[in-house]
Amino acid sequence: MKFNKAFAPIGSSTAIEIIIEKFQALFAEILIVSNDPEEYEHLGLKVVTDVYPRRGPVAGIHAGLHHALYSKIFILACDMPFINPSLIRYMLGQLGTHECAIPKIDGCLQPTAAVYSKKALPSFTRSLEEDKLKLILLIEELDLVLIEKEQIQQFGSIQELFFNVNDPDALLDAQKMAGRLL
Repeated sequence: MKFNKAFAPIGSSTAIEIIIEKFQALFAEILIVSNDPEEYEHLGLKVVTDVYPRRGPVAGIHAGLHHALYSKIFILACDMPFINPSLIRYMLGQLGTHECAIPKIDGCLQPTAAVYSKKALPSFTRSLEEDKLKLILLIEELDLVLIEKEQIQQFGSIQELFFNVNDPDALLDAQKMAGRLL
């Protein structure tokens, strides 16, 4: 994309506006993690930056955990507007005493649509300090509970729930899906 995917136009909104609307019904606190906070000021939400600047998704999740007021957080990439709020509630309920509740779809973990406990913060800090920035490797070291495909399917089409608006073709598909899903 030649622009910030968070602001991809989908229906009469942007991807991030769709996500925010869903989150407002679920959470008392919504944080946006970005190293370009000025881009998000117009949304009226708290925007935080990486504690370890520009070190990728590990730093972004670390920043969310570091700045969050609550002991568990739901992380969602800014380009996944079709997540179902009922799935989010379900995932939050699965965390229990674990450090992470993460979807696993066809053998692939979905770390940017997952629940994290503040108990995972030391592992994220250690990874950043040791310059170990492969998110999947870090996730596999956590005490995690997997949310399997069979559990997820009750909340909708997996392809739609975890749809990423990553390129112009995906944006066209998202705009078509918006009429049906939003």
